[in-house]
Amino acid sequence: MTFAPQVKPQGFYRKPKPETMKKNREEYAKVFKDEIKWFKENLQTLTETKNKFMIEMYTILISGSRKITPKMGDAIKNGIGRCQNNPRFNTVLQTEAEAKLKPILEKIAMVERLAESKNDKALEFIQNVKNYVKANYRVTKKQMEALNKVYKRCSEDLFKGDE
Repeated sequence: MTFAPQVKPQGFYRKPKPETMKKNREEYAKVFKDEIKWFKENLQTLTETKNKFMIEMYTILISGSRKITPKMGDAIKNGIGRCQNNPRFNTVLQTEAEAKLKPILEKIAMVERLAESKNDKALEFIQNVKNYVKANYRVTKKQMEALNKVYKRCSEDLFKGDE
C-alpha cells in the first residue's frame, strides 16, 4: 500500500488584510519617500514609454499590496537612476540630446526631401528613422549607413536626367 505525496495547489495567493496593506503603505511612505515623489512626477512618461516594471513597483508602493523585498527596493532605486539618465525623463538631458541631434535630423529631412522628389521606395523607411530618432534621442550606426545609401542613390540619379 503506497501513499501519494500531498501536493499543494500551485498559484494560490491570499490577498493581504486591509490592516497589513495600510501598515505597508505607511512604511513605504517613510522609506521610499523620494522614490514615490519621483514616480508621481514621471508617471505620465512611464505610461507613455510602457515601462510596465516601474509602473508595477509604483503600484505596490502606493497600495501596499505586498512586501517590498530588499532586492525589489534595489531594483526600484536602480530603475529610477536609469530613468534619470534617460532624456525622456530628464529635461536637462533632453535639451542636450535635442541639440546634438538637430544636425542629424536636418540631414534626415534633406534625404527625405530628395527621396520625395525622386519618388524613391525608401521614403517610408526614412520617415520611420526620423520618428525613431525623435522618440529615442539617438540614431544607430546602421540607420545612418542606410540613410547614406539612400542619399547616394538619390543624388546619383540627379545627374542622370541632364544627359
